[in-house]
Amino acid sequence: MFPDSTQELRRCYGRIGLFLIVYTALSQVAVMLCYLPYDLGWYELFYNDWYYYGLSAMVYYPAGILAAVLTLRRLPRPEVLRAPAPTVGQICSAVVIGIGLLYLGSMTAQVLLSDTDTVDYAGTAVESQPVACTLVYVVLLAPVMEELIFRYLLLDRMLFLGDWTAVGLSALLFGLFHTNLYQFFYAVLVGLLLGYLRIMTGTLTWSILLHMFINFFGGLLTPNLPDSDAVWGTLGLLVVLAIAYTVYYFIRYRPWENFYPGPTAFTAAEKRRACLTSPAMWLCVLLHLGLSLYYISY
Repeated sequence: MFPDSTQELRRCYGRIGLFLIVYTALSQVAVMLCYLPYDLGWYELFYNDWYYYGLSAMVYYPAGILAAVLTLRRLPRPEVLRAPAPTVGQICSAVVIGIGLLYLGSMTAQVLLSDTDTVDYAGTAVESQPVACTLVYVVLLAPVMEELIFRYLLLDRMLFLGDWTAVGLSALLFGLFHTNLYQFFYAVLVGLLLGYLRIMTGTLTWSILLHMFINFFGGLLTPNLPDSDAVWGTLGLLVVLAIAYTVYYFIRYRPWENFYPGPTAFTAAEKRRACLTSPAMWLCVLLHLGLSLYYISY
């Protein structure tokens, strides 16, 4: 049943904020258990790449599913209509825009955080781990599980608030989930594109595939390119063209104009006000910003 009062609407936003709070709490508890081999002196096991990344996957993703079940199940869930498969041209366009948003986010982080000690922990970790680990956990497993959690369990439960709210808020929570200010910017931008694909196609297939490609491009292909001026010059040119096309696409086509405002009678201003006056939403944001700042100084 859809909310019919401002108080009920605020409670809905509260459940959404509570989702990420519970997700983070469950993850932190589980991570502490992951240190048990270290506490027992099993250092060889603890520092094994497969143990670290495999156990991380088994910790973070079940925690997200459990958090969604605990906090989001009472939210209404409108039916997501499946659309025809995208054309080859639309797929290519999404790939180029994905690269453009990835690097726009990275460049924004570099500019805004240049005077801090913030680093791209994901990028640093990927460069130091075996290629097989990156392929299994970063390119294959992470996109499937993160799309399931953020673009299915979370985004679908917010569609009654309207497509823009669902896509924007799920992307924001996806960025906060990384608890790293560097990753936050490109995770939010890429999350917007992935959420858009989810609602426009009515399936997770294309958002998962694009997520896999972005992780492959940024996490496996780029770090393993040969140290050649020609290669990196070509990559730089491709990135510039991708960013230019992304800007052109949004100016020319304004894809957000296709968004459905949702089945409720609330105006955009009323939804915004309910979100901004939800204590759980503020606690969610402040908690993750605090964790991000803590990891900078840690």
